[in-house]
Amino acid sequence: MEANDTHDAPPTDAEVERIVAAGPHGAIALAGVATLIVIAIWFGFYFLVFLPRGIIH
Repeated sequence: MEANDTHDAPPTDAEVERIVAAGPHGAIALAGVATLIVIAIWFGFYFLVFLPRGIIH
């Protein structure tokens, strides 16, 4: 098995620029999915718990 020297060396400026230019697609997707889950839980609570209790007098 050969040692891979690319993991030991710090990244070059060109590599960093390429990674930054690709953008945070995974983080944006994760935030979107988490937001949808929170909204779904909120609607579930509203329609399944709050509304069936009826009007509070």
